[in-house]
Amino acid sequence: MQRILISIEDLSKKLGDRLTEGLRRKNEAMKQTSKKERADPLTAMAPLVSPIALNDDATALHLLVRLSRPQDAAAAYATRRSLLLNEW
Repeated sequence: MQRILISIEDLSKKLGDRLTEGLRRKNEAMKQTSKKERADPLTAMAPLVSPIALNDDATALHLLVRLSRPQDAAAAYATRRSLLLNEW
């Protein structure tokens, strides 16, 4: 029984790490794209990040909270929110 619990904890940690890394990569990609788009004067009128983008990762964020990693979820959400606010 203890081996099973340890195995579940290890898998939960791996899942949380993957979710966190995936969210970090998405946000970093959006930052890089935003920098490129801002360099082009023709794209100044169209926002890169839509308000709907905040809900794109709702499932991953919810899973992180359920895996007892609310700090990681909050950091990822705050980063995405900052990207959105910079566009306005």
